[in-house]
Amino acid sequence: MVERGRADMKKKRRSKRRRRSASGVVLLIVLFLVIGIGVVLVRMLLSPKEGSTAASPIETELPLPQVTTSLQTPSVVVTERPEKEDPESILYQYLYEQVDGQQQVVNFTAEDMSMEQIGQVLEQLQRQPEFFWLEGYELVGSDTEYQVEFDWKYTDLTARREQVEQAEAQALAAIPEGAGDYKTALSLHDWLCDHIVYQSSSDGSDQDLYGALVNGRCVCSGYSQAYVYLLRRAGIQAETVRGTADNGTGAQSHAWTKVVLDGEVYYTDVTWDDQETHPDGHTYSWFAVTSERMASTHFAEPERGAEMTPSSAVACNYHYRNGWVLEQFNTEELVRIFSSQTGGSLTVLAADEAVYAQLMELVQDGEAMTAVLEQAGYPVSQYTYFHSEGSLCLDLFPEA
Repeated sequence: MVERGRADMKKKRRSKRRRRSASGVVLLIVLFLVIGIGVVLVRMLLSPKEGSTAASPIETELPLPQVTTSLQTPSVVVTERPEKEDPESILYQYLYEQVDGQQQVVNFTAEDMSMEQIGQVLEQLQRQPEFFWLEGYELVGSDTEYQVEFDWKYTDLTARREQVEQAEAQALAAIPEGAGDYKTALSLHDWLCDHIVYQSSSDGSDQDLYGALVNGRCVCSGYSQAYVYLLRRAGIQAETVRGTADNGTGAQSHAWTKVVLDGEVYYTDVTWDDQETHPDGHTYSWFAVTSERMASTHFAEPERGAEMTPSSAVACNYHYRNGWVLEQFNTEELVRIFSSQTGGSLTVLAADEAVYAQLMELVQDGEAMTAVLEQAGYPVSQYTYFHSEGSLCLDLFPEA
């Protein structure tokens, strides 16, 4: 039965193959018919119908490659500071916050920065007038880990900072409401001249903001630091320029101010304008002058402070602003300038050295100068005058 069964199975397999080969032709014919009909149907479906437009192929956007984003480790490691800039700026911002928070010892990590670069950042930090208590630092470290310990001039910082803020409020209150850059800078200039006496001190406060605003006694550095501080608080860009200056008695260490008024750079020396011997207590000889005029007596040392950026703007200069500039030597024009002024003092700015020389000859000729003053409406029996070396300004005080 087994053998038979196997024989039967063989016969069935063979017969089956014969039937498949016999029907293969039929299947092929049917297949070709189906394919042909399918092609026709596809063409009909894809062909645009009358009155319609063919559909544009759908543009499939390829998915963007997956990118794993992460903040790169900054050259200087700081906490919660996503706005990454150059290493020096990042370090400066971080240390500024620490000093402002009255941290005396600060640890930090800095990569790709030399000790010299870090030192430059610290020097810049010490120049900020609001940190009046800083007078030095000690920097230690190697590779990327550093520690800086600041030397403090004062210890009772909280109380002193409150005193500075009170003085600041008084100074800013002197600015007229709605004042622009010119009037703001002029008001603060006058306030400092009225509230400060040029005087040195043994505790070092004469060099800083505290001595100027709170004690009311300082030297040139204190004047400039206070002016820069107040200008910045009023929204005006300003920096202290350091170097030497010669008022006719020889060059000495000095500091003055670089200020931006209405988008232009000017230079002001509040120290030299604050003159006790001046009948008004101060002058405007060195208020908002050009770099050329300032450089005639002031010599900047950029490594100690701001650079002397070349500038020729005069719109915010006190004398140009008021139309009190003698362009060419002419007594009639001088009469016009004096007659346009009110008060007990008169002032004029010579446009250049030649005009200034002629002006000084006139003021030393009593009769000629008296005649000019009388024509301007100032009958006098005598007069006094004031001038600051190199400023090209002349201030007159007629006396009846």
